[in-house]
Amino acid sequence: MFAPLIYKLSLAGSLTEADHKALRRVSVRSRQVSARRDLNCEGDRPENVHLVLSGFACRYRVLARGRRYITALMVPGDSCDLHVAILGEMDHSSPR
Repeated sequence: MFAPLIYKLSLAGSLTEADHKALRRVSVRSRQVSARRDLNCEGDRPENVHLVLSGFACRYRVLARGRRYITALMVPGDSCDLHVAILGEMDHSSPR
């Protein structure tokens, strides 16, 4: 299940067997999210981190007239909202 994440992390440096075991122990609830559904919205304070396992997702900001400005595209292995640990709340929205 974590193959995309493990692959991406291994590009940055080698992972030990202990690293692999730690990643496999992470609490995971997998779910399929339909297209154009928000995982988090600007101003949310998410309690979970979302990881893209397959498909694509994006981050966006809503502009003055309601249009979306895409700030990032995410592929399998990417985290949608890991940086919220630093920010405290979402400064963007993340639909799938």
